[in-house]
Amino acid sequence: ELDTAGGGCISQDESPNFSGEGRLFMTFLKKAAVNRRHFLGGIGAGIGLAAARGTVASAQAEMGFTHGVASGDPLEDRVILWTRVVPKAGIASNIAVDYQVATDAGFTNIVSQGQTRTGPKKDFTVKVDAQGLKADTRYFYRFLAEGNTSPTGRTRTLPGHGALHARMAVISCSNYPQGFFNVYKELAGRDVDMILHLGDYIYEYADGVYSNDAAVAHGRTVRPKHELVAIDDYRTRYALYRADPDLQAAHAAHPFICVWDDHEIANNTWKGGAENHNEGEGSFEDRKAAAVQAYHEWLPIRENGHGLDKINRTFDIGGLASLIMLDTRLCGRDKQLDYAADLPMTTIPFDFSDEDNPKAVLDAQALKALPEAAVKHIPVPFDMRGEKPVPMTDYAEVKAVDPKNLPKGFSYLPDVEKFRHDILGAEDRTILGTEQETWLVEEFQRSSAAGVPWQILGQQLLIGRVGIPMLTDEDIDFDNSKFISRERFDAIRMLGSMGMPLNLDFWDGYPACRDRVYASIRDNANNAVFLSGDTHNAWCFELTDKDGDNIAVEFATPSVSSPGMEAYIPADPERVREETMKASPELTYFNSKDRGWLELDITPESMSSTWHYVSTVLSHDYSVTKGPTLVTRAGSHTVTMAA
Repeated sequence: ELDTAGGGCISQDESPNFSGEGRLFMTFLKKAAVNRRHFLGGIGAGIGLAAARGTVASAQAEMGFTHGVASGDPLEDRVILWTRVVPKAGIASNIAVDYQVATDAGFTNIVSQGQTRTGPKKDFTVKVDAQGLKADTRYFYRFLAEGNTSPTGRTRTLPGHGALHARMAVISCSNYPQGFFNVYKELAGRDVDMILHLGDYIYEYADGVYSNDAAVAHGRTVRPKHELVAIDDYRTRYALYRADPDLQAAHAAHPFICVWDDHEIANNTWKGGAENHNEGEGSFEDRKAAAVQAYHEWLPIRENGHGLDKINRTFDIGGLASLIMLDTRLCGRDKQLDYAADLPMTTIPFDFSDEDNPKAVLDAQALKALPEAAVKHIPVPFDMRGEKPVPMTDYAEVKAVDPKNLPKGFSYLPDVEKFRHDILGAEDRTILGTEQETWLVEEFQRSSAAGVPWQILGQQLLIGRVGIPMLTDEDIDFDNSKFISRERFDAIRMLGSMGMPLNLDFWDGYPACRDRVYASIRDNANNAVFLSGDTHNAWCFELTDKDGDNIAVEFATPSVSSPGMEAYIPADPERVREETMKASPELTYFNSKDRGWLELDITPESMSSTWHYVSTVLSHDYSVTKGPTLVTRAGSHTVTMAA
C-alpha cells in the first residue's frame, strides 16, 4: 500500500546495474528505516503489563471491563460477543464472566445468557458465541463479572432466507498515530446492519516510523514504542487501539466482520515472510503465530476449527448475497515481485565458439546456425543518444564497463515482455493459494445454485488494473516532497510508458490467478462484486477479463486515518485523478485525497455504493461530505451514477 514504510510501487533496493542515466528503476516511494531487532520474551507475567493494557488512553480503569464491548461474525441465529475484563485479584487469576442478550436495553427480556471464563492465557479477553437468536433482529448485550457490569452493546443477526434489503459499511486502514478515528465515530451513528473491516486494523511499526507529527502532538503515540514482534507486543498495540472511545463506540453499535491485511502481522506479508521482517527478529512463523493469536483474542471473530491462520469464510445474507471473505495475505500468497530485483534486463546473444573473442550475433539467421551451447545471452548497455537504442556489442567493452558508472547516454534496458509473460505472468503465481482458489470456486457454485443474486467478495487488495499516472515534471512539487525525486519519478514513468502496473502487491502482481478467478466468476457466479481496502483511497472499477468482457465490479474504501496518495505524490489531486484514470481503463471513480468509508445498499435488483468523507483526521472538529453513489444492476457488471 502507499505508505512510507513499504508497499510502494517499486522496491527500495537499487539494482547494481543502474547508475547515472541508467538508474531507471529506483524506488518510487522512500521506505522509512525501521528498528526491527527488539525482541521481547517472557514479558507479561506481572500485574503491571495487564494494567498497562487496561489503562492506555488514561480513560480506562485498571481493573474491570477495560476496553468496552464488541460483536461480530453474525449469523441468522447467533453472534460473537466480546469484551475484556481484568480481575480484582490480579493477573494470575482466572475469572468467571456472565453474558446476557436481550431484546431491550433494560434487559427485562433476556433471550440468551451463559457463563464463560477468561484469564492470562487469553489476555483476559472474552469471546462467546451467543446462540438461540432470531434472524434479522436487533439485540442488546452486556457482561457481568465480580460485581461489575460492562457497557451495553447493540448487535444484529443476519436476515433469514428471502431478504430483500441489506446495508453495510466498509472500512479499512486505521492507523492510530496518523490521526483521530473520526470515521469510527461517524459509523457508530449510521443505520447499517454490519461493518466490514478489510484489514490493517492495527499497524506494527515502532513509535515515530509511520506517524503524522500533527497527530502525535495531540497524543496519538503508540505502545509499545518498538516494532511488534512478540505476543505481548501485539496485545499491547490492540489494547491501545481498543481504548480509543470512537472505536469502542463503533464496536458497541454494530457487529463487525473482519479480515486481516498485512499490518496486523508485518508490512507486505506473504505466506513465507514479509518485507518488514528480517532474521534479527527471529522466526517469521513465530511472529505470525503471535500476531494471529492476538488478532483472534482482541477481535470478535468466530474461530472455524481449521486453524487460527485460516479466516476465509462465507456469510449468507438471507439469500440476498453471499459475503465471501478472502485472505489474500497469509494462507497462500506467493512472494511479491519487485521491479528492481525481478525485472530482467534486455540481453543480446554472443557467440562463444571462440571464448577468447566472443562476438555479438544480431542476425537471427546467423543465430539459428550456431550450436546452442556456444550462445550466451548477455545484458548490455544501450546507447540512448540516437533515435533508437543501440546495443553495446564489443564484449571486452561490455565486460569492462562499470554498471554503476555507465558512459553518458548509455542505459541498461528492461526486458518488459520477458517480465510480463514469463515472470509476472507465470501460470503458477497465486495470491490466494491453491486450496483457497478451489474453495472459492465451490463457494461460487454453492451460491449460484442456491439462486443468490449477489456474490460479494470482501478482501484486501485492489483487483482492478491500476496503471501508472503519467504526470509531468511540472505537475510535481519535487522541492517539497519527502518521498519522490525526479530520478525516481523518471523510473516509474518509464515503466508506465511500457504499460506496466503501478503496484505489484495488488492483484496486478498475480495476473494468472486473477484470470482464474475471473473465469470462475464467468462460469459459476451470478453477479460478483469485489470490496477492497489497503490503498487508503476510494476507487470503483468495471472489471474485465482477458477477452475484454465485463465480468464484475469493484468498490474500494478509503482509509479510516492512514494517508493516501496525496501524501506521496505532491501534485494537484485532480491531476493525479485524471492521469490515473487515463492509465487505468477499468477505473470509473477515484478519490486520491480523502479519508472516509463506503456504504453498500443491496437489493435483489441492484447494489449501490456511496462514499462518505471526513474533512480531517487531525482534529475532532471536522465535517462529513457525502460522495457519489454508483449503482450496479444485476446482470450488467457495470456501474452508473445514481441520479
